Amino acid sequence: MIVDDGWAGRLMTWLRAASALIVVNLLVIIGTLLGLVVLGALPAAAAATVCLTRLRDGEGTNGLVRLFAREYRTRFLRATALGLPFVGIIALAAADTAVLPLLPPAVGAAVAVITWIAVAYAVIGLVGALAIDVRYRDSIPATLRYAAALPLTSPAMSFVLVVSLAAVAAALMAIPALLPLIGASVPLFVGGWFIDHRLAQIDPAHPRAAALAH
Repeated sequence: MIVDDGWAGRLMTWLRAASALIVVNLLVIIGTLLGLVVLGALPAAAAATVCLTRLRDGEGTNGLVRLFAREYRTRFLRATALGLPFVGIIALAAADTAVLPLLPPAVGAAVAVITWIAVAYAVIGLVGALAIDVRYRDSIPATLRYAAALPLTSPAMSFVLVVSLAAVAAALMAIPALLPLIGASVPLFVGGWFIDHRLAQIDPAHPRAAALAH
């Protein structure tokens, strides 16, 4: 009976976590649409990051909808300011891919490598800016500087994070039915975990630093 209770408890924990990821993902979709996609995507991602950080901290799944709605409103302009530089890099890199077929093969290959490096850097910076802003309410310029420097000062973390996000993206593309359920929440959860873990390693004042020390 003890074993059964243990398995039942773990099963319920996993089910609650999966349900929370689905709820957060649906909220991201709703928040993005409310902002007409262009204006809503970054605030929705920021609000989702707050919710997912709470889940990783073990604070439960109650009140996620209210939490998301509150953070979406309060972080609307701030999230846009934090995310726009990195989104701009991603957009420019995407535009570069349109000219790759027109370039000589050697030049195209070199440009492609630079493009993918720029995209990886911008993705880490974007996830980092949102995750950092949950833990530290610094000024926007300070948060951007920290997020921009983090991939360069933590290359091992950056590499593992990019590989992990690529694996998540490949899994989601292999099963497209999962995209409307966890297509945004899982990448944000995984990316936020790596960033937050790194922050806890380098900042003794981080809320989770004490747990890592043991």
